Amino acid sequence: MKNPFPAIQLSLIDWTILFICAIPAFYMLGTPAIYIWDEAVYVNASLDMAHGSSWLVPVHGSYNTKPPLVLWLQALSLMVIPSAEWAVRLPSAMAVAGILFVMMAGLKKWGFDIWTRMLVLVCFVGHEGFIRHHISRTGDLDAVMTFFVVIYVIVVLDAIHQGRFTARHSLWFFVAMIGAFYSKSIGGWLMMGPLLLVWLLTPVRTVLFTLRFWMAALLSGLICFMYYLVREIMQPGFLDLVLHSEYMRMFKNVMPWHEHSASYYFTNFTILRTFTPWVYFLAIAILYCLFFLKDSKVRPHLFRWIILGLGYMLVITIPAVKLEWYDAPAFPFFAMITGAVAGILLSNIHGQWKLVALLPVILVLGRKMNFIQNDIDPRHPFEYEGAILRHAQITPETKVFMKVEMPEHQLQLDFYRKIRLAEDGINVSVIDTTSQIVPGDKIIISQAAGLTLLQDQFVMDTTKVWPGLGYEINVIRKKEEIKGN
Repeated sequence: MKNPFPAIQLSLIDWTILFICAIPAFYMLGTPAIYIWDEAVYVNASLDMAHGSSWLVPVHGSYNTKPPLVLWLQALSLMVIPSAEWAVRLPSAMAVAGILFVMMAGLKKWGFDIWTRMLVLVCFVGHEGFIRHHISRTGDLDAVMTFFVVIYVIVVLDAIHQGRFTARHSLWFFVAMIGAFYSKSIGGWLMMGPLLLVWLLTPVRTVLFTLRFWMAALLSGLICFMYYLVREIMQPGFLDLVLHSEYMRMFKNVMPWHEHSASYYFTNFTILRTFTPWVYFLAIAILYCLFFLKDSKVRPHLFRWIILGLGYMLVITIPAVKLEWYDAPAFPFFAMITGAVAGILLSNIHGQWKLVALLPVILVLGRKMNFIQNDIDPRHPFEYEGAILRHAQITPETKVFMKVEMPEHQLQLDFYRKIRLAEDGINVSVIDTTSQIVPGDKIIISQAAGLTLLQDQFVMDTTKVWPGLGYEINVIRKKEEIKGN
C-alpha cells in the first residue's frame, strides 16, 4: 500500500453541489445561544480545556463519560476562532461536510450519475432529521460520530463493490472505528450489527476470519480501551461509572425518565416533524426497491442501504432508554435510498427536461434555510440568562438573579460567564436571594418569580428589555428605606 489515501476524483460540478448542500450546516451557526443540557456540558469542558484544564478528565467528570475527541476539536477551535458559538459547533458542521463528501465520493466510484449524487445529498440535508439542534447545529457529539460511522460503512461497501478488502480498506475501516469510539463511546459501534449482516451476505466475508483482520481489530480495541484505563487512573471509579451509564443502558433502564415505546423513533418522524414528509418518500422508495426495481447493478446497493438504515433503527429500538437524536446515523442511508430511487426515476426523463428536477431541489433547500432562520431562539427558560449575558454591557456591579433546580441548569450561563471573564476581566456573580443585592447593583433577570420578588423589595430602574428573554435592572434602593424616611 504505497498511497494510503483512496483515489477520489470529484468534478467541479460535484464540488459545487457539495458546497451548496453543506451551506445549511454552517448557515447562522453562531447565532443561537448555547443550549442547556448536553451542549452546555460539553462546551464548558472544551472551554476549560482551551484555557489550561486537563484534556483527559473534563470538568463535570461524572457526566462527561464519553471519550473526548469532540471536546478536543472544540477546544482547538476555541483557540483560533473568535466566536465561541461558532467554535464549539464547527466540528459538527464540518462533520456534515465530511459526510456529504464521503457519500458523494462513494456514489461516484460506484457508478451513480451526477443527478443521483445531487439528489442523495439534497435528501440528506433537506429535512430536520440531521441538520438540527443536538446533532449538526450544536456542539454535541452525534454529528462527528456519524461522520466516522459513515466512513467505516462506506469503506466496507466499497470493498464489497470491488470484491476484495484491501490493505487500504483495512486501514480506513479501523481508523474510522477508533474515531467513532472516541467521538461517542460504544454508540459509534452500534452500526456494526447491521453492517456485519451486510458483510456476511457477500463473498468479502472471508476477510472476517483472517488473522490479519483480528490482529488489527485487537490493536484498535486496545487503543480504545487505553482511554478508559488512563481515565480510571486519573479518576478512580470511572470504569464503574462508564459501565453503568454507557454499556448497561443496552440491557437496563438506567434513565427511567427517558423510557419510551418501540415506536418512539418512528413516531418522532411525524410528531416532532423531524422527517416529515420525507419518511413517506422513504417508504415508497423501499417498496419500489423491493417490488419494482429491475436494475441488477443498482439493486444490491439499495438492499444493503435498506439493511443498514432499518437495521440501525432496530438496534436503537432495543434499549428502554431512547433519546430523539439517537437515530442520527440512519439518515445518511435513508438519503442514499431515497435519492438513488429518485435518480433512477429521473433517468427516464431525457434531455433538458431533467432540469425541471432543479425546481424541487431549490424549494427544498430554500425551505431548509427558512427553517434555520426560525429556529434560533432559546428553547428553555434556563437559557435566557445566558442569552442575555452574551450580549449585555457588563460592569463589576453586574449580577445574575437566577434560582436553579439542579446544577446543570446553570451550565449554559456558566459558559457565558467564563467567556465574559476572559474577554472583560469581570466575574459576573450568580445570586438567588435578595439579601445578596445592594443598591447600585445591575441585575440581569428572567424568571418571573424572581422579578416579582425584586419589585416587592426594591426601587428599580429597568435599563433594557430583552424581548422574550428578560431584563437588565439597576437597583436604586430598598423600599424599606423609603418607609423609614
